[in-house]
Amino acid sequence: MMNYSYKPPKVKASTKLVDVIDENEEFVCNFKRSYKNPFIRLADFFLDHNFFVQIDVFTENGKLKYQGKKIPRWGKTQYKIVNYDTQEEYHISYVSWQTINPELLIKSKFGEFIVKKDLVDWARCYYEGVEIARWKMKTTELFKTYLEIECHSPIKEPEFFVCLFQCVFYIGD
Repeated sequence: MMNYSYKPPKVKASTKLVDVIDENEEFVCNFKRSYKNPFIRLADFFLDHNFFVQIDVFTENGKLKYQGKKIPRWGKTQYKIVNYDTQEEYHISYVSWQTINPELLIKSKFGEFIVKKDLVDWARCYYEGVEIARWKMKTTELFKTYLEIECHSPIKEPEFFVCLFQCVFYIGD
């Protein structure tokens, strides 16, 4: 199992670059929230900082690896994550309407993944019915966030899971 942690900004609208570290306290990648332009940022301010969501995740060399975006729609919100190395797209949509314990479906050429979030427990990602990753933000540790990826996961890149969970559970709503 691979373990990672980071401390996201305490303000949703922050565009501060956040470092992700592994269990050996070594830098792995970083991410930040981005806005297309100042007008979008201003509009997002009036829309409670969760309407225009874009997370950019960078490799340890500073190269853009993944970009996640919220696609606002009437009804169920959707998200899209793009891998800039392979141009692979992941489409994320809500399976359930529950806001407390949501369930999401991720579709890609790898197949389908399911993410289930429990209010007081980990958000868990499943592939073919087997748990492959989990994410948890601890309020008791000033919102320190933990990510664990199983060795048998078809996606082993922490950049993907950081992008996914930050988009959907930290800012998304």
